[in-house]
Amino acid sequence: MKSKRKIVTLAVATAMLAAVTAAFFGAPTSVACRVQPAFTWTFLVVLLLTPLAGRFFCEAMCPLGILQSVVARLVRPRTAVRRVCTRLPESRVQRIVRWTVFAVFAALAAAGFGAVGWCLTPYSIYGKALALFVPGVAMLAVVLVLAAFGRGRIWCNWVCPVGTLFNLLSKRCVLANKVGPGCAHCRACFPKADEGKVEDAAAAGSVTRREAIRGVAMLAAVEAADKTTDGGLAEVTMPGVPKRETPVLPPGAVPRAEFNLKCVGCGLCVKACRGECLVASTSLRRFGQPEMDFRRGYCLLGCKSACGNVCPTGAIAWSKDLNRRHVHMGRAVWRKDLCIRETDDVTCTACVRKCPVKAIHLVGGFPVVDAGACIGCGACEHVCPSRPEPAIRVEGHPDSQRVFAPTTEAEAAAERRSALLRGAEPTPVTIEDFMI
Repeated sequence: MKSKRKIVTLAVATAMLAAVTAAFFGAPTSVACRVQPAFTWTFLVVLLLTPLAGRFFCEAMCPLGILQSVVARLVRPRTAVRRVCTRLPESRVQRIVRWTVFAVFAALAAAGFGAVGWCLTPYSIYGKALALFVPGVAMLAVVLVLAAFGRGRIWCNWVCPVGTLFNLLSKRCVLANKVGPGCAHCRACFPKADEGKVEDAAAAGSVTRREAIRGVAMLAAVEAADKTTDGGLAEVTMPGVPKRETPVLPPGAVPRAEFNLKCVGCGLCVKACRGECLVASTSLRRFGQPEMDFRRGYCLLGCKSACGNVCPTGAIAWSKDLNRRHVHMGRAVWRKDLCIRETDDVTCTACVRKCPVKAIHLVGGFPVVDAGACIGCGACEHVCPSRPEPAIRVEGHPDSQRVFAPTTEAEAAAERRSALLRGAEPTPVTIEDFMI
């Protein structure tokens, strides 16, 4: 009969894996993701309980640890009595690898490349994979392959910096599995490998008709994914990504330096984004952390910060009292040399018509951005037809986003500038009226 500890571990592991996975598909279970390794009070509680309960986090709260156990059990089902000495002494090579990885992780964090270091943590890897960020999918595949062909949870016991920290804190765990006196680690209680057990290669390699049709459909979908068509009649090229001096952070993000420290790049906000404009960054300093890609979509004015509501680490902190209209992620910048009104002599008003806050107006036949009213949502950049890159792009604010309360002097000035552009006041428009 299974011990009570085993039953509790199995129940918690099943619930945690289901809750964390469901959170990436819209379920209201993102609270389960707040146990992940980050600068949060929930993870601090787990750390403080480790000397008492041991590596319970790795067994029952870490999605990678749970998946490795499942894969190992499926590939190597136990055929003998469960061993008691579950963890043999570490080898010298294992200690060298483990502490080298931990030192690299700490050095990256100290050097300002914490986003790269976070990529080695379990929730970050699992989240990136569920968000279909290619490096995250690749790392998850490596972890599962090691679990299938190695012995034990190799990633947890050799690589993971969180596993190293928990291993150190649980050295003298109070509630650890006890081994009886006289155990010399003879490994006699380990299951013996079955000899002569060979799978039928022909049966394993056979492909059904349904699987063949599914494979052809997937291949066609992958081939078509690189193209965008206009009603299926003409191929439409995607615009290039404009080079931004300052990347645009999600609405509600904390100041940039704090954001880079707190965000672990789990990908939960990327999956939750209603406007489909959040992507994982490929920049080395911000690797895996969210940033805006307005080719895919733009930040919706009616969104009540879906990304901020699911963020487990507080990197995106959204207050319910805030109005999305008063949260400024950045400001749009127009380039005359790229605009098709100038290059092709086309009467285009896409950016003017698409702006949800009416911050873009035609002055002298060309778009002018009211920097005080622009919230940096990226709607104008999203619809701009100029190629090879949009003629209007959004630049993020260098420090933090600007939040204007409805009764502040800043908004009053912004409203006045908008009135000037609309011609509601006879005062002549000058360049100062559009400066922040």
